[in-house]
Amino acid sequence: MDTAAKPRLTMRQLQIKEQTVFSAIPGMSELLHARGDKADALRVEYPDAAFALMAAENLFTGDWEQNMIHQKAYFAILDGESIPNARFRYDREMDAYVERHMWD
Repeated sequence: MDTAAKPRLTMRQLQIKEQTVFSAIPGMSELLHARGDKADALRVEYPDAAFALMAAENLFTGDWEQNMIHQKAYFAILDGESIPNARFRYDREMDAYVERHMWD
């Protein structure tokens, strides 16, 4: 057993951390409350907020590899990594995933 592993958060602690981190992302509040065409325009205006929301909304979407890619980006954002860095790694990992599975 790895005793140096990070402590696990309860669901409530994770929700509080997400709320704290996401509220500091420019445009997040506006994007959370927007609908339709307005939401589309805000996703373009605030790509960091859009990416963070996408990662959070897709934590359990797809197969296990996709789940891990989304979760890695989500937790990187919550742990304070810059969103552009998290997005860059996410894009590379998703491109590699598609490359591996395009003939499945």
